[in-house]
Amino acid sequence: MLQLSQVAAANYHYKRYSLDYFLDSVARLGFQNIELWASGPHFHLDYFTMDDIKQLNKKIKERGLKTICLTPEQYVYPVSISHPDPEYRKQSIEYFRRHIEAASLLECDRVLVTTGIAYLDADETEAWKWCRESLSEICKTAEIERVYLPVEAFTSFTTHVFNRAEHISRMIREVGSPYLKGLADTDVMATTGKDTIHDFIKELGDHLNHVHFVDGNPGGHLVPGEGQLNMIEALQALNDIDYKGYLGLELLDRRYILDPEKAMRDSLAWFEKHLS
Repeated sequence: MLQLSQVAAANYHYKRYSLDYFLDSVARLGFQNIELWASGPHFHLDYFTMDDIKQLNKKIKERGLKTICLTPEQYVYPVSISHPDPEYRKQSIEYFRRHIEAASLLECDRVLVTTGIAYLDADETEAWKWCRESLSEICKTAEIERVYLPVEAFTSFTTHVFNRAEHISRMIREVGSPYLKGLADTDVMATTGKDTIHDFIKELGDHLNHVHFVDGNPGGHLVPGEGQLNMIEALQALNDIDYKGYLGLELLDRRYILDPEKAMRDSLAWFEKHLS
């Protein structure tokens, strides 16, 4: 049975407030776990030393919180492991390696990875190969640090070679690393319109390592219950397989920016109602 302790608060929509405010806010609300979005203004790794990261971990632990997933910004920044340019891919691989090492310092055993943008005029077979080779390299660092890499399928607006559950399961098989896993995002799959939570569960099986549990219209990444998606069905599907991972609240709609704590409070209230 899913527990409230499996719900992880996240700082995406807290970006107009300090990171300390976010930590105080979610601790005040009673969350135990956080998914930490690694980007400015909160935690842009280029501006943090190893000692800074250790101090951040101390702050997190002092509030009774645990970082369960580190999510480097990889959507708007120049990060793409499936880019045709070898130097672009090389720098993207290094980007993820540094975040894996940072995750270890945060005592966090997950780093979210995506393929980046795939060009529509590039050969699909080549793009898949570039992605596989990049993930294989990133996994070498993950294996050393013992950090899992839940890989997320994006919508077709970002990539046409990696946007389905079957793509994740195929990549896991081809890379062959025990640390490469899968992620299911309820709003992304609805926006793509090709898979359901049941498809992700069937395809990934024990490799389902993390879930972004967010509502949508589709699209929006909303508080559960504020969109049109059947979040109760998604919750039941995860309950049925006795899912032991976390449910990350990746809230992205700008309606939450000015009062992010209310969005966290409303999310918590939804789970309290439907997990009882």
